Amino acid sequence: MKYTAKGPFEKGYNKMVSAVENPEMMGMEFGVVSMAAGDVMSFNYPQEVVYDLISGGVTFAWDGGVETVFRTDCFHEGAILLHVPQNTAVTITCTADAEIAVARTENARSFEAKLMRPEDCLCANEERGAGQMNEASTRLVRTFFDRSNCPETNFFIGEVVHFPGKWSSYPPHQHVEPELYYYKFLPENGYGLAEYGDDAFKVKNNDLTGMPENVTHSQAAAPGYAEYYLWCIRLQDDKNIVTTVVPEYEWVTAPDAKYFPDI
Repeated sequence: MKYTAKGPFEKGYNKMVSAVENPEMMGMEFGVVSMAAGDVMSFNYPQEVVYDLISGGVTFAWDGGVETVFRTDCFHEGAILLHVPQNTAVTITCTADAEIAVARTENARSFEAKLMRPEDCLCANEERGAGQMNEASTRLVRTFFDRSNCPETNFFIGEVVHFPGKWSSYPPHQHVEPELYYYKFLPENGYGLAEYGDDAFKVKNNDLTGMPENVTHSQAAAPGYAEYYLWCIRLQDDKNIVTTVVPEYEWVTAPDAKYFPDI
């Protein structure tokens, strides 16, 4: 399912998915905050929240902490995010025009709010796919956290940057947990394809796609364009994610797999 932003983002919070309007996402909500230097916004949600700084400069202030951070863009620099439990008041002061992705989900458990930089993430900026499938899926992976480094969370969340013309999340796979993908392209007029079962959606800058439970999916970037996406998976209560690859395509990842023109 594709959720397209209706024109350029307005200043403030831009809702893209809500629990009421999009029950297929099983309790996840998503929006994008657009701020100009000098803007101040405050938030306090009855949910677990991730504020992922896509670009720009902000000061995050919350109960127990104040941090000023800057990210040039989401392609060349690692992740900076604020992760807070339910009912946490957060004030964001913009120091340089900024975009912040806001992902939310139900979670009654409490944990310590934390400002995370690359060195705090489960996977800071790992290149994957080298030596496989004739380099058709080389990409950078940044996993923020799951229940291995944050046992109280209901999210499995991170970022991927495709190299131009490459695939990721391939071979196609599925899981019972719903998942959201938020896209950016470099240059911005680029596009990619989001596989969704037997369908495919053309995705562009600022688009969002959602995969309800047990829908097979993978991603591809058009040649010449780097593709970024933030992925958010809503974990089931007290369970870790179990991913199943479509069996008929699994052979392509074998170390000794041969492809055209060698077959």
